[in-house]
Amino acid sequence: MRFSPLPRLVTITLGIFFLLASIAPLPYAIVLPGEAQNIFKGVISFKSTQNYPATGRIDLMSIRVTNPDSWIFGPEIIYSWISSERSVYPKSAIFPPGTTSKEERKQAKAEMVSSQDKAIFAAVNYLQSNPEIMAPQSSSAGDAESIGKVRANKLETKNIEFKVKETGGPSGGLVFAIALVELLTEQDILQGDHIAGTGTINARGIVGGIGGINEKIASAQKVGATLFFAPVSNASEIANVPAGIKVVTVATLAQAISYLENSRK
Repeated sequence: MRFSPLPRLVTITLGIFFLLASIAPLPYAIVLPGEAQNIFKGVISFKSTQNYPATGRIDLMSIRVTNPDSWIFGPEIIYSWISSERSVYPKSAIFPPGTTSKEERKQAKAEMVSSQDKAIFAAVNYLQSNPEIMAPQSSSAGDAESIGKVRANKLETKNIEFKVKETGGPSGGLVFAIALVELLTEQDILQGDHIAGTGTINARGIVGGIGGINEKIASAQKVGATLFFAPVSNASEIANVPAGIKVVTVATLAQAISYLENSRK
């Protein structure tokens, strides 16, 4: 079978097209795994509130996203598609149209503060609804609830503060709330385990979905976490879970605490 060569004009036109495609900025954003931050190391502080040291570790996971002002070019997008650690999304799927880097940083910071406030309310509400968890472990069954109620009713949200550096967004709510429940109770919920997680939370303890779920799971596995809590609404997106880490999807803070209390029995 014989083939005729393309006319020179067509060859030049195609060459120019592919050259422009490789150097022209494209409307995409790239998501990469971020860092893990141990919540129990300088992140939470208490004022006039009894708290107890944790034996385990719980990590706040983050992702890195190219900022909305960045120019993404063809070769970088192709590399990111090939890479197992990167994901490519249309920029409009991550940032509202017209968003600037400054606006994005401001919004991310506001969302982080809001997630901390909601986590505090969620944890306090959970403990006040389940006061027996706040009783000393040496308490008899009859005394546990009454002692727990006294302790739970003394909790004040204004006496709990978070200090998180260089991380924004609302996705830390669930791990913030789990960490508070661990620190505010004598019961050793983590039992020395290294866990991580992600998910928004509201004052009633309901967990909401987030972005970058697979990147966060991969990062958690790399730093040694063996259990990862994810929002149930992200379940269909979870793929290629690395060996050595178990992913548990939850819809509420109560489900996460229940899993930690009962999974080792």
